[in-house]
Amino acid sequence: MFDAKLWRALAEMGTLGLPFPEEAGGMGAGPVEVMIVASELGRAGVRSPYAETMVAGTLLGDDALLGSLCDGSALVVPALTEPGRAWSPLPVGVVLSGGAASGVRAPVPYAAAADHVVTTARAGDSTAILAVDAPVSSTLDLAGKAIRVLAEDGEATVRRAINLGILALGAEALGAMDTALALTVDYLKTRKQFGVPLARFQTLTQRAADMYTSVELTRSVVYFAAMSLAADPDDEVAIARLKVSAGKAGRHVGQEAVQLHGGIGVTAEYAVSHLLARLTAIEHTYGDARYHLARLARRVGDYGALDLMA
Repeated sequence: MFDAKLWRALAEMGTLGLPFPEEAGGMGAGPVEVMIVASELGRAGVRSPYAETMVAGTLLGDDALLGSLCDGSALVVPALTEPGRAWSPLPVGVVLSGGAASGVRAPVPYAAAADHVVTTARAGDSTAILAVDAPVSSTLDLAGKAIRVLAEDGEATVRRAINLGILALGAEALGAMDTALALTVDYLKTRKQFGVPLARFQTLTQRAADMYTSVELTRSVVYFAAMSLAADPDDEVAIARLKVSAGKAGRHVGQEAVQLHGGIGVTAEYAVSHLLARLTAIEHTYGDARYHLARLARRVGDYGALDLMA
């Protein structure tokens, strides 16, 4: 659910415009700052369209709508998924021809609260970026919709936008894992079984230690990806590595947190179940771990052979 009050607060702090130019109303910062904000949102368990806004803002480029996005007066979200199709960063069934677009995008995140949607369409051999009014439901049918073409050849921009969105989601996952680990450790220290704290049982503490290892590995990957994008916004390799590592670690940490809490871990009243749900959603946004692992596998030939005997 969209929290308008929280969104206004984030806008007032300048977080919505962090990576965007100052002349457009942004802060002129970069991916590292986006990573810091997203990780804190994840740590607090805040569900917001922050990552989606980073994607939409990048897709807007120098369009005047970017200023409204930065100051929070308009909620702009991306619509990049197609129903019944596996994830693809570029459009498949959405087409732009003769100034009109056709095809369906669904689901559109936060469609009920959004003012505008940024999407993409095939325009011959190119990828066009379009702005449209937000739909009343989570399904955007472009047939007959009034559209505004933001870019006629925007493939590079689309890939950069998705890179930034994945970084923000990865950082949010890191924050969520931090909280899940902290809650689990505290529970093991305070919950007693057979008259002693659960933390006295070696197997349980070893599982908590494994969670800690997964969290710290994710932290390293997220930090590296943020610095890599700051140096090169087109670095898809670092982003694919982040998606694979954060996806696997998030599943491990979230599931272990629920298991180590026992029955309370699956209740709606306790934070751990919500953290697991969010980590699962993040893993499957903009391609899951298997999709990005396949991307990395296709590049194996780019690496030189290592002579271990040299």
